[in-house]
Amino acid sequence: MPAAHEAAPLGFVSSPDRFHWWGELHDDVKAYVERKVGPAIEWWADLHERERDRPYAVVLGPNGLAVTTPRVNNQGQRTQSVRLDPFVPASIKHAVVLQQATKPRGGLRSLVSRGKDEQSQQSVPPQLNLTQEMRGVLGNLPLEAQQRLQTPFLGAQAITHYRFYYYGNDEELDLWCYLAGDKTVTFATGHRTLPNGVDPQHASWRLTCYQADVAR
Repeated sequence: MPAAHEAAPLGFVSSPDRFHWWGELHDDVKAYVERKVGPAIEWWADLHERERDRPYAVVLGPNGLAVTTPRVNNQGQRTQSVRLDPFVPASIKHAVVLQQATKPRGGLRSLVSRGKDEQSQQSVPPQLNLTQEMRGVLGNLPLEAQQRLQTPFLGAQAITHYRFYYYGNDEELDLWCYLAGDKTVTFATGHRTLPNGVDPQHASWRLTCYQADVAR
């Protein structure tokens, strides 16, 4: 199996939480999304990176994945476009991934260091079409979660769109992310606890990883 991505530091800025930005979406948009994907299993909303005063939202439902994007229509009205990945009925499945916080002992650290060069030829992070920022976020997750998210895309299936969101601080944070292709959607969400002095890659995690087949 591929190796883990290198974890990048997760920066934090003062910002309203996902409930605030969800409240900024028009009720018609929320109703449309629910009609298309069903009741939300997981979701987040955040300030859009381009439209700096407007939100976008990601909703995982039993019937599909919906991603909204703020737009301005030809009449100058503010709207939201909705990208849908409908699921094959009953194809969504999930697994829980747990990781306990650990501090590697000196001896173990040296063994890992010696073995790293020997394994470097066979075990490298997946070379997927992701930004360095996304790779760095994935690197913070337990290896099992990284593999569950990325394994469907290690062959011919390309990733067509992806996003991530986290909220909290260095010690306690909640995270959501997804990868989507023409045939598969993977999604992970969970909570990280990072005790003082522990490397982020050895943090405590409780995650739920989802996978569903896309109906085309």
